[in-house]
Amino acid sequence: MVIASDPRLTEAGHADAGAETSFVVEAVTEAFFQSADYAALHARSNASAFQHPLWLQAFHRHLAPSRGAQGVTLVGRPGPGKPPCFVLPMIARKLSGVTILESADLGVSDYAAPLVDPDWWERQHDHAAVRACVAAAFPSHDILRVKPIRDEHLALWQAFLPGSTKTLGFSAHATSLVASVEHWREQALTDSFARYLARKRKRFFKTEGARLVVVQGEQAIAHAMERLAQLREGRFEQDVIAAPAARAFYSAVAQSGEQAGFARVYALELGGEAIGYTFCLAFGGRLHYLLIGCDYQAHGRHSPGLLLYDGMIGDWIEAGGEIFDFTIGDEPFKADFGTVATPLHVLTHTPTVRGALALAAMRWRERWREASAATTTTPFARRQTSGEDNG
Repeated sequence: MVIASDPRLTEAGHADAGAETSFVVEAVTEAFFQSADYAALHARSNASAFQHPLWLQAFHRHLAPSRGAQGVTLVGRPGPGKPPCFVLPMIARKLSGVTILESADLGVSDYAAPLVDPDWWERQHDHAAVRACVAAAFPSHDILRVKPIRDEHLALWQAFLPGSTKTLGFSAHATSLVASVEHWREQALTDSFARYLARKRKRFFKTEGARLVVVQGEQAIAHAMERLAQLREGRFEQDVIAAPAARAFYSAVAQSGEQAGFARVYALELGGEAIGYTFCLAFGGRLHYLLIGCDYQAHGRHSPGLLLYDGMIGDWIEAGGEIFDFTIGDEPFKADFGTVATPLHVLTHTPTVRGALALAAMRWRERWREASAATTTTPFARRQTSGEDNG
């Protein structure tokens, strides 16, 4: 259903001659994320793994309903029936009577990005018209909020949406990879940490049955994700994967993603038993590390978290990967692996007085929490923290 259009379209819905910036906007259901149109746009856009079709399919199937969120997905097309030129994957929910229109986040999506056809975008010069058309298509709301936004996606969001931006109090962290793991270690690690890690590797992997494996097969992956969640129980306050819906969401992505080469579950084994697991997303030469669960009570002396990080990076280098992304959270151990911090931003807009008052209250609560806790207690840090002094 077309719910907004650029005024340069004719009554018949076709672009006027010479009007290269014309387009129509329509609201679609979550079924659109299963379409070939969406997959093709995602592949040619600069969006991230967190806008991947499999990620958003599972998000709307498992997580959004459990949080009272409804999908608000806008699709822009150069003309009726033509392939999409942009998609804005959003959700709407009510909190204490306030309607929030936000990016599809809910504490699990590390990078918010619009999906935009680069060729179409190069021809767009009137961003105000784009923004007005998108605004007309959105449902009524009190707060508009998009986060977390990487630098490379900030200008695009500002072109599509009104509002002001602010740099968040935490960053993303990633390390660039080179052709061999030995060369990467020489470049990225300090001498002292490289020696420490080498001792850990040598002592662990000389033990019979010690190995790092990529878990394969739906049943094996489902079991691994369940064990990962169990190993985290009681370790982190407000752990994101503790909620049954979130657990089902991550497991669904892990299972469908393994078949598509989009998700990887690693297991660190000792004597035929897994003592630690991680869950990652693989997209665009980048391996995104998202979740870890280890048996620190029985095997903490081995530093299983460090061994998993080191092993995953080595495996990704062998697969031809370019970036190992520790994603969001300012845990100190990430710097040990030669990471570079990337700032993250939030875009907000309050079209109603009720929204402005609610947003002010939210920001006051955030400042209070920041004053009473370290930065590593963000939800993303709770998701990732391994529990070891060095990772």
